[in-house]
Amino acid sequence: MIAVSVIGCVVAFFLNRKFAEKYGKPAIQWGAFALQVIAAGGVLANLPEDGLSRRFLFWLAVLAAAYAFGLWECRKHAAKQQAAPGDIIRAMTVQAMLPVCAAPVLLMITGIIVFDFLWAH
Repeated sequence: MIAVSVIGCVVAFFLNRKFAEKYGKPAIQWGAFALQVIAAGGVLANLPEDGLSRRFLFWLAVLAAAYAFGLWECRKHAAKQQAAPGDIIRAMTVQAMLPVCAAPVLLMITGIIVFDFLWAH
């Protein structure tokens, strides 16, 4: 799962860089990205074991709202850059792909740092 997440991050960064080279600004909206990563982390941290919990459903709703906001902002930004329709779709793909790929990697890195610090002390 981590390898797929890292590969997804690399692909998304590559697509984002190509958009930035073509239109002068990156495709991804970083504020929305932060909300999406936090929400995806909340969903991953509260995955149901026996049944659906209220916390899991809450984070799932937050994730859906963050994605709606992020994709809307990304489309608006790409249209403002006068991007071609195919480039708008690629920009929205980056906005959708990067947070989902980055969240497990960030959770893993955070866990390693925190548990390593706690283990050492």
